[in-house]
Amino acid sequence: MLLFTYNDYLDCLSNRKIQKAIYLENKKSKIEQMIKPRESSEIQFKRDELIDEFIEDLLNREEEIAYFINDFFKMCPWKISKEVIERCNMKDENKSMVYKHKEKEVYFLIDLQKEPNYHIAYRILMECTNLVNKWKKIHPYYKHLPVIVPIVIYIGRREWNNKQNINIKYTSFEANCINLSYNFIDLCRCNPTKLLKNKSLISNAIILKMLVSDEIKQKTIDKLNL
Repeated sequence: MLLFTYNDYLDCLSNRKIQKAIYLENKKSKIEQMIKPRESSEIQFKRDELIDEFIEDLLNREEEIAYFINDFFKMCPWKISKEVIERCNMKDENKSMVYKHKEKEVYFLIDLQKEPNYHIAYRILMECTNLVNKWKKIHPYYKHLPVIVPIVIYIGRREWNNKQNINIKYTSFEANCINLSYNFIDLCRCNPTKLLKNKSLISNAIILKMLVSDEIKQKTIDKLNL
């Protein structure tokens, strides 16, 4: 499991190369949006839209988040259950969902993506640092430093070919880019048979967007009670 620690936060504040890279990344993102050609709107299947909405709804449930973390991070150093996890309001509007371990200063920052996002490292970095800033205001005399687990869940059909590091290190600033590790889960490219065995309904729901046998689809529908 990859973590964003307080030391990473301090490195971000003190490293001028990081500040420059953040500025350039933000500028590059705005330019790309301006010059990006207008694509003809593609017809999306109503079923896919309903599945995506269903998954978004599940991500708002503590029980489902606990199941999801346990399904994909079996070596998680913290015990995660619906009794010890809660929704956290230390976030900006229209950003990632944040959950907290009730007994520890451990935060799970969950970002759902439906299309490949080539600026995701920048977004995760900003949200992690913003979260630590707000945490410091609430805990001015802190004893235990916070740990953030950034998780990106991708449910799109297009291939996500972003390069990512396996360690949290700020590198490649010479190329004006931010390389930040995060826990990435491409649900559509997971093994459907294994997903069906997971407790999380989030894992099960994505199977309905896959090219699988009618038998697996029917088992999924039965498990989801659809």
